[in-house]
Amino acid sequence: MSTDDQTKSTNFKNNILKFPGTTNPKVEEQQKEFARVLGSLTIKMSKDDWNVHPITHTELSLLSNHGETIEFAPLTAARLNSVLATSLIRNSFMEDFL
Repeated sequence: MSTDDQTKSTNFKNNILKFPGTTNPKVEEQQKEFARVLGSLTIKMSKDDWNVHPITHTELSLLSNHGETIEFAPLTAARLNSVLATSLIRNSFMEDFL
């Protein structure tokens, strides 16, 4: 499966609207899913062996679609940058051999 196919298959759909004064269970479900994925990322980057935990496609999609609005602790953000850069380099090497 190519990188483009993986990206297409795991995009987060953020087309759920919340109107003021109403409750939408889909909005609450989406917020819980975002919190779960962000919690997973934070836990991975807080561990002593943070550099061996891969970033899943779901986590990567969330970061891609909403990364500019997410705040992490400085250490977590630095570690996340390192893991993402390592993954990017590894993937570029793998594509060169294919």
